Amino acid sequence: MAETLGLVMRSDWKSRCAGLGWLAAILVCVCSMQGRAQQASPEAIAQAYLYLEPFDARVEVLFDLPSVLVRLGKEHKSDEFVTAEEQEQIRQSLATLAKDWCRVTADGEAVGGALAAVSFVKGEPGKTLPLSPDESVLPKELMVGVVWEFGIGGGPSHLDVQWYGFDGAFTRLPLTVFVGNSAQDLEMTKSLPLAHWNNDAGHLPRPKPLAEVPGLPVPDVYAVPVALSIWVLLGLAIYIWMEVKRFKFPGGFVPFLAAWGIGVVMSYNLGVVFVEDPFAKKAAPISTSEQAEKILLPLLKNVYRAFDYRKESDVYDRLARSIDGDLLRTLYLQTIQALTLEGQEGTRAKVNDLSVTVEKVTTQGKGFLAEGEWTALGTVGHWGHQHQRVNRYKARLTVVPVAGEWKIRGMEVLEERRL
Repeated sequence: MAETLGLVMRSDWKSRCAGLGWLAAILVCVCSMQGRAQQASPEAIAQAYLYLEPFDARVEVLFDLPSVLVRLGKEHKSDEFVTAEEQEQIRQSLATLAKDWCRVTADGEAVGGALAAVSFVKGEPGKTLPLSPDESVLPKELMVGVVWEFGIGGGPSHLDVQWYGFDGAFTRLPLTVFVGNSAQDLEMTKSLPLAHWNNDAGHLPRPKPLAEVPGLPVPDVYAVPVALSIWVLLGLAIYIWMEVKRFKFPGGFVPFLAAWGIGVVMSYNLGVVFVEDPFAKKAAPISTSEQAEKILLPLLKNVYRAFDYRKESDVYDRLARSIDGDLLRTLYLQTIQALTLEGQEGTRAKVNDLSVTVEKVTTQGKGFLAEGEWTALGTVGHWGHQHQRVNRYKARLTVVPVAGEWKIRGMEVLEERRL
């Protein structure tokens, strides 16, 4: 009886062990399948950046490409490269879908702005690399960046970013605010789709004032009324001649006096000539490199500072303080191109440092011709990290006095290098 009972117990124990073994195998399979499922469907990535400068707010948002494809309803295998043609299709579809996802208010009032660009980058938030125009990349290695630009005042007390692009995959959106060299982390969620930023202690500075350019002695200018002088002298000459010859004025002296007075009134503003004081102090000719550098350095600084503004009219108004004549339009276009980063959706660098070296100076009339080089160092934040732009130019610059101020009238670029 005992032996029988032992056999039954051993049989039951084996059955239980076998059952536990099968259960363990099933659990391992389930965990493996869950792991593969998690690897196949990684967590959706979304990261936003707000770059603030005087008069300009730029909102950039990065998404992982697989999540964007799901949202757009586009199928793409994870092991197949995304071609340049497919990238363009995705850009167009996402631009249509995302154009109203972002809004900005300054001091409680909505500001004008619009979707500026949709682009592809490689890597991850904070560690991105630009994509070549014809480059094909796997979906898991790509991110899609969407950029909005808004025009704001010079120094708002606070800004609100409102986000309308949440869906099932994206329920939270971290936002990093960059102002100069400072950064602040905020967050928007599906339940509270708004981020509030305060301009505490004036962290958002106004554009720097224009640099002071050495002045020129301004001679006194006299207005000489040539027509009036001739008429007055002619009237006096006729009167004296009539008196000397003892002639009588036709119709009497009163009509002559009235006609002469009418002529004075009519010729008062006619034929006015402006003449400089011939005894005024003259400006010393610019003949040395040191003299030319003291003039060119602030002039070129003011050229770059004009582009701290965003409105074309504001930029032109400040450029006109340093540039004269037809060069104004040409230099505007050339500088825009030089400050814009390639493939960065029109993102413009801001020049923080400038050096000027003049090698040769030739006096030309009241102005001078300077030959030398200058180096401009610019920085700009984009996709969570800083880009630098260093341009070096070798050129001939023609500088002339205009209304008592030095201005650049001619520029011949001999060499341009990006360092």
